[in-house]
Amino acid sequence: GLVVLTYFVLTGILLAVIAGPRAARSNWARNLALVLGALAVAPLTQYSEQFWPQRLAGFSPDPYPFVIYLFQFGWALPLWGLTQALLGYHFETMAQARAVTRAQALAYDAQLHMLHYQINPHFLFNTLNSVSSLVGKDPESARSMLGRLGHLLRVSLDGERQQKVGLAQEVEHVGSYLGIEAVRFRDRLSVTYDVPEELGGAMVPSMILQPLAENAIKHGLDAMGERVRISVTAVRADDALVLTVMDDGPGCADVQGALDRGGIGLRNVRERLRTLYGDRAIMHVTSPPTGGFRVDLTIPLEQDPAR
Repeated sequence: GLVVLTYFVLTGILLAVIAGPRAARSNWARNLALVLGALAVAPLTQYSEQFWPQRLAGFSPDPYPFVIYLFQFGWALPLWGLTQALLGYHFETMAQARAVTRAQALAYDAQLHMLHYQINPHFLFNTLNSVSSLVGKDPESARSMLGRLGHLLRVSLDGERQQKVGLAQEVEHVGSYLGIEAVRFRDRLSVTYDVPEELGGAMVPSMILQPLAENAIKHGLDAMGERVRISVTAVRADDALVLTVMDDGPGCADVQGALDRGGIGLRNVRERLRTLYGDRAIMHVTSPPTGGFRVDLTIPLEQDPAR
């Protein structure tokens, strides 16, 4: 036991002297120094095999040449050096993996915020354009729209760091936007909501419905002189949540072409879903021959922990 303890103490000293406090960093020079250092302390370990029996029991084992001892002990030296090299490589690999993961997380966060901020200026431009068209002919409606806009922007800016919000909050947000548009279009626009209360805590990307609602108004309501209805629905499908924004406007004869051309709204929604969920999210766009335009977003069902 004392011989093994001697090995242990000498090994610790050797590691402390050569590796030092930066033991997680490995290179071949350090490992070679450790092996050569082990060779250098080998006479001490051999001496301990003579010293402790003599000290405790008054006898010494038959001595043998150091060269023979070294050959008996030598197989452990390269093995020990290799173990140190592998451990150092493992630590370095883990550190590099953590650095890559952090870089990916920062890039991911930056991309999401870029896409998120893309919506606010687009929405603001459309709303201010509507206000300007009402200032001369209907000042009261223009003031009402500005008040709603101020409230909506406060909500948006307060939650700008949130990439996901509860579905109830998201529906409230798109409802504020559609309320602004209702002032502009008056009786030509009606909106219905079908969102079960039990899904109110489902986590969804923030401001994911507003671009779809904008798209419905731009291509559905603006193009027609008659009344247009927009519906916002949410249903659960096993472990997924399906969000649907649909209008009964003129529709689109070439859906794929519209997606390829991709205005800000649909392109933004598609990129955010891809960034947040990868292949786990699906955006399905349809426009039946009878008219209307429908966008279905299928995302993983995630519940708000607080709710």
